[in-house]
Amino acid sequence: MIAVSANRRTLAVLMAAIFLDLVGFGMLIPDFQLRAEKLGAKGWVIGAILSSLFIVQFVVSPLWGAMSDRRGRRPVLLACSALSAFAMLTYGFAGNLWIMLGSRIIGGFGAANVVVAQAYIADAFPPENRSVALGRLGAALQAGLILGAALAGLITKVFGSEIIGFVAAASSGLGVLLLFLFLPSVEVKQEEQPGKRPIINLALLKDVPALTPLFILAAVAWFALACLEGTFGRLIHHNLNYGQYEYGIVFSIESITGVAAQSFLLAPVQKLMSSRLMVVCGYLLQGLGLVLMPFAPSLAALVIFGACYSLGTSISSPAVNGACSTLTPEDRQGEMFGLMQGARSIGFVVGPLLGGALFDFRPASPYLLAGVVSLAAAFLAPFAIPKKRQAVA
Repeated sequence: MIAVSANRRTLAVLMAAIFLDLVGFGMLIPDFQLRAEKLGAKGWVIGAILSSLFIVQFVVSPLWGAMSDRRGRRPVLLACSALSAFAMLTYGFAGNLWIMLGSRIIGGFGAANVVVAQAYIADAFPPENRSVALGRLGAALQAGLILGAALAGLITKVFGSEIIGFVAAASSGLGVLLLFLFLPSVEVKQEEQPGKRPIINLALLKDVPALTPLFILAAVAWFALACLEGTFGRLIHHNLNYGQYEYGIVFSIESITGVAAQSFLLAPVQKLMSSRLMVVCGYLLQGLGLVLMPFAPSLAALVIFGACYSLGTSISSPAVNGACSTLTPEDRQGEMFGLMQGARSIGFVVGPLLGGALFDFRPASPYLLAGVVSLAAAFLAPFAIPKKRQAVA
């Protein structure tokens, strides 16, 4: 086990690198839908291109996570982060839909960097301190999205959207440099096993069947988020004639709400509520925010409904992660986080495809569907969460 001071340095480096990568990723979110629409893409095409990242992620994230268990976290994290930066650079040259698709596919191969960072923290911190460390990593992720969305709106307003991909790649690339220079290695916890491994290895779910309903909850949560992110830019343009600047404002405030909840509310809420109740309340807030969003009459109302959704996510997601981490053996944390990311990817594959098509039919439809699904998940959550109080991660 790494010394306490080394643990803190490791956490600081991981937080900085993930923050910088998510700044880049967040910059692309408000630009992507509008750029694709300008290039003539219909709703289902935009959804398909958005989904491509998560189709790739669904396959490779468990592989990256399991590989990091066997080969070490550092080389896998560096490889994933470098691929993420290269995907953003590719987007900078995206003058047609094919290049946009290519950038998303490359990004899918690199999207496991958060998975490996989570497993890194599971190695470096004992269980009693792990939830706080993982919460801080989540806050760094949210903060990166905040700044990224805000920067995208500012850059578009001053310089135009053509340089967004290059600025995003520079931010993510700086994170790769920090990892290369300052991230220490941690010992490998799992012996290399001979023999051919399946492309999608579900052995952990067979060994720990209680994880399966939790993974389904994770997929539901990301389906709702995908319906939101995949159509939100088009929604506010259609309903209120807003553009990327207003998108950045709403998205930033949503993310600030998430950061504040994870930084200041999560610990006291955990003392008052069981994991079951946290997940139920979180999904209820998500569903309420989603159902109300398409009927927001103003920017202020959008901010309130978006904050409601973000608060729900910040409560439920750590509770689900904590339950999964507690159920999983210490030497399979990377495998578990990879499979968790794969389960969430399913939601992000279905969400943009279905959400984009439904938006073309009626702009409010994807939000109503995602909201109803989230509300249903709130009622089903007590059957998925173990009765014993879990440590939030």
